[in-house]
Amino acid sequence: MQYIIGVDLGGTNTKAGLVTREGKIVARAEVPTEAHKGQKVVIKNILDSIEKIKNSKKGKIIGIGIGSPGPLDFKSGKILNPVNLPLKNTPLKNIVEKKFKIKTFLDNDANCYALGEARFGAAKGYKNVLGMTLGTGIGGGIIIGGKPYRGRGNAAEIGHMTIDYKGPKSKCGNDGCIEAHAAAKGILSWTRNIDVESTLQLYTLAKKGNKEAKRVFSQIGDFLGIAIANLVYAFDPDIIVLGGKISNAWPFFSKSMNETIRKRYFSKPCEIARTALGRDAGILGAAALVLEK
Repeated sequence: MQYIIGVDLGGTNTKAGLVTREGKIVARAEVPTEAHKGQKVVIKNILDSIEKIKNSKKGKIIGIGIGSPGPLDFKSGKILNPVNLPLKNTPLKNIVEKKFKIKTFLDNDANCYALGEARFGAAKGYKNVLGMTLGTGIGGGIIIGGKPYRGRGNAAEIGHMTIDYKGPKSKCGNDGCIEAHAAAKGILSWTRNIDVESTLQLYTLAKKGNKEAKRVFSQIGDFLGIAIANLVYAFDPDIIVLGGKISNAWPFFSKSMNETIRKRYFSKPCEIARTALGRDAGILGAAALVLEK
């Protein structure tokens, strides 16, 4: 039996999975990333997560895939300067290969997400796929002809696309970007007369029928619809798949999102779908990097 190890490197936790070629996770491990403790500890935790599952099943491991926050250099396998990880200029690919003597691949976590959905998830069978992750930020991945499109290295930074040039200030400097409107902090900025500290609290209120919470998510759907209409004009993909924690609020934002897309796009838009991989998207997307080769 052949297996792949997929690693989902996050600012809080690092998740690893032993994955079959068909996309079934047969073993899992999760360890705290402990970013506050510095580079050496983070690297040790990554290696520990792999070690925990490496020998859990009999068979050959054909590769290790790692999905990491960017920016990074895909070709060299080096993490360059991530915001929430102490891994500046870290040659993570080489470190993992040296430790385990297994071919290793490293890519942006949003690219991995799109690749995973294309191979195993909601976009399986489609050649041209656009993935969006909705969470603390908004990430993107583009699959063209079944292969990730990386541009010069930073393609598909969808979250930084402007949807209102007079819109909210943004950390990226591109004020009015979709991230400033519809990522976690942006979402909370649109609330009125309710005291919530997280999008999870807002989502919980929406499920209970709170009108203000439902209004906010409907407004977020409008913002996402504007961004997606622009993406359809630019790429005309076969399908767009939305994932990330905020995609759990799909019942509350998808109607307004789809209505806005239809209003703004001059023809019939492509299918817009919710992730089929859920919390496993990071592991499976990282594993898919190995199968891309």
